[in-house]
Amino acid sequence: MKKIVMSISLVLLVFLGACSGNNAAEKEQKNQTEKTSEKNPANKSQVVDGLKITIKKQEENEKVEGKKKENLYTFTIEGENASSVKKGLGSIDFVLKTKDKKEVKLDDSLATFGNELKSGEKLSGKVSFATNKVPDKLVYKPNGKELAEWSVTVNE
Repeated sequence: MKKIVMSISLVLLVFLGACSGNNAAEKEQKNQTEKTSEKNPANKSQVVDGLKITIKKQEENEKVEGKKKENLYTFTIEGENASSVKKGLGSIDFVLKTKDKKEVKLDDSLATFGNELKSGEKLSGKVSFATNKVPDKLVYKPNGKELAEWSVTVNE
């Protein structure tokens, strides 16, 4: 009987030790990801209203229409439904806030995205804003409610 109890205790001890080792590796990976995100705040993920939203890339170009020139800020966005119900996500849910607190609506003359996501489903696409003002924050603002924001880096 003592051998059985000792064997079970040993197996449990080894199992629990292995699980805690995996946790340490996961924590290290998470810390590394957070350090990378701190260096580039636009690459940080946020979970908002059941959606995990990540700004994957930010680009700055020039948009010329006739004689009118504006800076074009384009963001590649990835969204994942982290909830158990369907969620919608699209370009129209984002606005760009400038340093002087003005809101710039998306430039719908360029590529946009949007769809309803089932639980666990991912969607990515681009949202672009044309302005000559200095951008400050990209804001996730579905139905007029500001739910999340990301810092914008500007090439100077």
